[in-house]
Amino acid sequence: MKRLVRLLPLLLFVAFVSASCKGETSDVPPAGTRATSTSEAFKRLAGDLQKECELKGGCTCILDGIQTRCSVVFACLDFGFCQRVATQ
Repeated sequence: MKRLVRLLPLLLFVAFVSASCKGETSDVPPAGTRATSTSEAFKRLAGDLQKECELKGGCTCILDGIQTRCSVVFACLDFGFCQRVATQ
């Protein structure tokens, strides 16, 4: 599982690049989007980013009650591991 968490940023990058290469438009969630996840890897990734978000800011989306980057929420939604709860 640790290996998956370490590879997750690379997988997210590949997913974004492949989508943009196909000319697809993505539905990046706006600031304030809240989502729930069925994936422990995404929950852990959001938790790992929590300290960085507190220190540096710029994290405006919420995943399972954890403030995180919207790109994490987008990837989770895009891969089908999350469900959007609300958008402010």
